[in-house]
This record gives sequence, C-alpha cells and structure tokens, in this order.
Amino acid sequence: MRQRRGVNETISSLLLSYIALALFRQLVEGPLRDPASLNKPSTPPLDDAYMLGTISDGFEVHWGLVAGVVACLLAYVLVRHSIKGFALAVVGGNVRTALMIGLPVDRLILLSCLLGGAAAGLAGMFEVTAVQGSANAALIAGYGTSGILVAFAARHHPLAIIVCAILLGGLEASGGLLQRRLGLPDATTLILEGLLFTNLLLWEALGGRIAAWKIRLTASPASLDKGALQHG
Repeated sequence: MRQRRGVNETISSLLLSYIALALFRQLVEGPLRDPASLNKPSTPPLDDAYMLGTISDGFEVHWGLVAGVVACLLAYVLVRHSIKGFALAVVGGNVRTALMIGLPVDRLILLSCLLGGAAAGLAGMFEVTAVQGSANAALIAGYGTSGILVAFAARHHPLAIIVCAILLGGLEASGGLLQRRLGLPDATTLILEGLLFTNLLLWEALGGRIAAWKIRLTASPASLDKGALQHG
C-alpha cells in the first residue's frame, strides 16, 4: 500500500493486523487445532528437540534476546554505514527527493517491508519455540504496537532500540507484579505506555514548532538588515 497508494506503513500495518489476527484465529481454532486442546485452542505442541532453551542455567532469558540485539546491530551497519542504507533513509525521509535523484523507490520500499516482515516473523518464531511451545491465543499480545512505540521512543535509531525495547519489555512484564503486590489493575502498563506515546507525540510536535520559531528568529534580523541596505 505504501508502494502503490502512498499509505503510511504504520497505519496500514495496524489496520491489516486485524485481518491477520482473524486469519490466525481461524487456523488455530480450525484446521491446525490440536484435538487435545479443549479449553485453550492451540496447534500441536512442539517436541522438546525443537524448543529453544535459555541462554544459561539460572538465567531465565532465551536466545531471542541475543537474536534481537544482533538484528539491531546489523540494522545499524546497514542503515548507517552502507549505500543501500543511505538510500533507504532518503526514501523514508522524502519520496519526492528520492525520485528526483533517481533512486529505485519501489524496490527500496519493498525491501524495507520485507525486512520488517522478516523481523516480525523471527520474533514470532522465538515466541513459539522458546516461550509458548505452540501457536495459541497468547501470541495475540499486541507486540506489534509495542514495537511501534519502541521505534518512536528510540527515534528510529537501531542501537537506541535495544535499550528502549528492554525497558518497555520490563514494563510490560511487570504488569502482573504490579497487580499482585500493589493491587493496581492489569491495564496499568497499557496506561503508562499510552502516556509515554502521547508525550512522545507532543514532544515531536513542540520540537518541530520550536525549531521553526528559531529559524524565524534567526532569519528576521538578517532580512531586516538586507531591507535596510536596499533602502539605503
């Protein structure tokens, strides 16, 4: 949709995710359902040979964390230190400029969408093979919207995404603890994430206006001096 219609990929991804979730439910509750899963529809469980363990004994973190860090490092090298990454940044910043300088916009947009989809699929694979053991309704946890929030908080910097993802993941994981220890509702983490997202949007809007005001203030004396010289 971004390639053919110019629709923002964030909006289209959020809207199309409802279709993907409906298809997922149909498959899990239909042809792929394990007959033994009566109360909780799911696919047949994976054998232990296909399950991914933790990084080390006593450290309850699986290899998905390592894969995520490596993916961010590779993205940093691609985006910041390669010609293809610079072209992707130009297309993401201004499509008209990219067309004017002759960049293959359609191919670059398709490449970025494929890379993003591959990253999402990799995350889903780790969730199934390292946490759930099967595909079930627990996979519908809103990780996509959390990823968008992480990207905004990190200002689309691959290395900053590592820190923001760990912090936001810790916030989401603490939801049950907040409910048990402090008696807060389970939606507390969602409220905090919403406040964070609102503040980020507000900061972006104010930052743009402040930058525009600074440009006007610095340009005004110069224009006045130029006008005075012309009249003189």
